[in-house]
Amino acid sequence: MGQTRSIIIGLALLLGQIGGAAAADLGLPPPPPPPPCVGCDSPWYLKGFVGAANPHVDDISSELFQTNDFQVFHNDIKSTPLFGVGIGYQLNKWFRFDVTGEYRGDASFFAQDRYPGSDGFNRVDLDVPGAFNPGTNEYTADIQSWVGLFNGYIDLGTWHCITPYVGGGVGFASISVNGLKDVNVPNNSVFYAANNTQTNFAWGVYGGLAYDVTPSLTLDLSYRYTDLGDASSGRVTAFDNSSSYKSLNINNITSNDVMLGVRWKFGCCGAQPAPMPVAFK
Repeated sequence: MGQTRSIIIGLALLLGQIGGAAAADLGLPPPPPPPPCVGCDSPWYLKGFVGAANPHVDDISSELFQTNDFQVFHNDIKSTPLFGVGIGYQLNKWFRFDVTGEYRGDASFFAQDRYPGSDGFNRVDLDVPGAFNPGTNEYTADIQSWVGLFNGYIDLGTWHCITPYVGGGVGFASISVNGLKDVNVPNNSVFYAANNTQTNFAWGVYGGLAYDVTPSLTLDLSYRYTDLGDASSGRVTAFDNSSSYKSLNINNITSNDVMLGVRWKFGCCGAQPAPMPVAFK
């Protein structure tokens, strides 16, 4: 049996050589070689992501707050979707970097304050010049922002195609306050603000998990704490033009963001299939 197998293998090798020579005599091209790469030979990647932004505001203020004892008892920016893209570079198996840009959709802003009124002597006496009634303000606006960050990540090792990582980024946030309205019901007054956009230094810290679906495709689930800085409206004017103030300031906007992304690596090809085994009887 062993002698028969040796004869068959020898004949197969001989026929392969004869076939190759015959093909060359006929002017036929040789069969193409297998693709040279296995895995990815480029460190560059593209990424896209979507997510939910959950912002928080520390406080609000205006120049009017210097004239009376204002008490802010509510302020909030509602959650909104975010969408982003980026391009990155995998330095080695541990470190990578990318630049991202994202749009954070219109988010509703609400705030309320109240003040006791004043005549300059902690008494409400409207016969005194400059005195004003107590009241309460209800503010509403739309908040819109663009964020650009340069990010660095540390990949903490890969197990069963899953790679946990941590990271951080610095960049800018451009925040627009649009359509601000200030309603003071006790004093029958409504103020409207001009739209305004403010650009700030921004930063964030990341934690996430990446899953390698193929050598070229990675799914990415991450959390980011983002500090966007401050925002402010334009000048705020009464509906009857009787008075105005400089702006409403929305101080220290931060956000807890949850994102799902996809990374696509350049220059990737899959592993080559193994040749079918030859069975001998």
